[in-house]
Amino acid sequence: MGTMYDRILLPTDGSDGTKTAVEQAIIHAKTYDAELHILHVIDQSAVELTTPAAEGMPMDVIHDQLDEQGQSLVEEVAAQATAASVPTTTEIVEYGQPHKEIQTYANEQGVDLVVLGTHGRSGLNRHLLGSVAEKVIRSAEVPVLAVQLETDE
Repeated sequence: MGTMYDRILLPTDGSDGTKTAVEQAIIHAKTYDAELHILHVIDQSAVELTTPAAEGMPMDVIHDQLDEQGQSLVEEVAAQATAASVPTTTEIVEYGQPHKEIQTYANEQGVDLVVLGTHGRSGLNRHLLGSVAEKVIRSAEVPVLAVQLETDE
């Protein structure tokens, strides 16, 4: 028997390039007859960064918006997976450090493989996501498939 994956975890941040990672995750889930877990972590530091720009907006409104954004992200990916006949589980984790939350989720859910994009978004965010991928790869206890994402630059 070759490697068997029952549960594949795809953390998504919604950046354009992640569609490559999404495609890879779906292909792997199909190949191994695995369930695809789609995880979106609302980054605590991102919430703090956006606050000054949204002055006059109550925190709960900002939280609701980020939550809705996260929901639509995971639902979009879930719809693609479902179209490919891949069973899915979606999860939103609010206000954590993405690499830690990804690790914790993988451990708790018995994930066998993590599929991640190695960068998304541009500028500062790209750097942040790049470091998330790097930290996950360094700390993961399961195999990580790092997908080089397409850039429009």
